[in-house]
Amino acid sequence: MDKFNIYEYISFILPGGLIIAVVLYGFEIVPTNASPSATVLIMLTAAAFVVGHLNVAVANFLQPLAWGARPGSWPSSTAGVFGNRGRYDDARKQKVEDHFAQLFPDAADFQQRFNIAYTLLRQEQLDGHLQTLNHQIGFYRNMATAVVMSIGSLVAASRSGHHRLDLLLWLPLGLIALFLLVSRFRRFWARFGDEVIRGIQAWDLRREQAGSSADPENGRS
Repeated sequence: MDKFNIYEYISFILPGGLIIAVVLYGFEIVPTNASPSATVLIMLTAAAFVVGHLNVAVANFLQPLAWGARPGSWPSSTAGVFGNRGRYDDARKQKVEDHFAQLFPDAADFQQRFNIAYTLLRQEQLDGHLQTLNHQIGFYRNMATAVVMSIGSLVAASRSGHHRLDLLLWLPLGLIALFLLVSRFRRFWARFGDEVIRGIQAWDLRREQAGSSADPENGRS
């Protein structure tokens, strides 16, 4: 983490807390009327933070599934940006690719050019909104994975004879939550790719305008 950001900590603590809560209550480890002390709450928060980090490792492995890719692979940074349901149709996609090829001719393919473009925006400190989107992507991805793990815990608890959390109620709610979280994850992933593309276009336009203003021939008849 480059600097303190509450969003990043929430992305660990909330998913980790969800997993712990489902395990503790689903397997009837703690009573429903338990009133933990401040010390216990601090310990549970710390445990949620640790479990949240472990959950991120699983989330990184599973996130390609949101785009129909193999788990453990890395989906394209522009997944959801191009295509019939994307933000750019085929004609506009070609223009974007040609523009990036002109700006970064030494890169081997569009993915490398996209990565260079993102690095450039970071170096120019033009990535403020991108950082926010990155936090949101991580939050929805981590929460979706936590829901998957919680559903697994619910099923395991039910099969082992623990029925405090009614599977017929919580399983449909979990599946609905999973669908909504994955949808948000996909949406913000596509927005991130679109922001990088538009950010580079704006950066290049400003560069051209600055070059024209500095041209000694500019404005002469």
